[in-house]
Amino acid sequence: MKSPYRKRIQVAVKVLSELTKRLNEIDRPAAVEILRKIYTEHRLQPIRGKATPPDIFDKEMATLYVISKYGLKLNEEHPELHTKIFYLEEMLDSVINIILSGGVREAREKLKSLSPIGVIDSNTVARLLRIPLIKLILGFAEEKDFQDILHRIREAIPEEEKTVINYVKFYISLKIAEAIFRGEIKSREVKEAYKKAIAIRLGFPKATPSDSYVFEIARAVFNISEKKLTSILSLERGKSTSQLRGEEPGEQKS
Repeated sequence: MKSPYRKRIQVAVKVLSELTKRLNEIDRPAAVEILRKIYTEHRLQPIRGKATPPDIFDKEMATLYVISKYGLKLNEEHPELHTKIFYLEEMLDSVINIILSGGVREAREKLKSLSPIGVIDSNTVARLLRIPLIKLILGFAEEKDFQDILHRIREAIPEEEKTVINYVKFYISLKIAEAIFRGEIKSREVKEAYKKAIAIRLGFPKATPSDSYVFEIARAVFNISEKKLTSILSLERGKSTSQLRGEEPGEQKS
């Protein structure tokens, strides 16, 4: 069976190798540029929705972080890599653990410290959710763990419930696109059943993404052909793909 993330993992390992070699001479912004350069060379896009915000490669650092820490254990072999380059992801990862252990007040204060005006915004919450999402899709976590995190974050940060729901739609879209890539979804009927099943399983039965949003993610992240997608997805007739609109996770709006 085809692996939709094999190339992404291979490229991430290449980036991490470059970062460890040059660790004494680079900082996080330089690391982001190395990531951008190597992704571009390999014609690989960050994991994203329809939009491409200016800081998308900084957000894609979460992918490197997850592979580094949970895949290669580089945080043990090269701890300075994580203190110098992945300090943001380390903090966000710790916030998730604090929330799961019931320390809501402490978690909120840590998240506020990331904002120049001391507030928790959609961009911060989306970055927070990105880490468990990457862990899940790359096989370092179970969906039940992600489900628990989604609900606990919604409870801890109720003012950002919309961001959590949008992230559920983002995840469902990724899973549908991934299943189409693998050849597991070949009809519109199976696609609809798959979409509803994941939403129910996560405990967000109404958070199903539009097919146009699935289309955009399938093209951007998995490079699936339009011909294949239009045979499975129900897209609005008479509109070009550039006109299709879908849901966006909070990070794409910020």
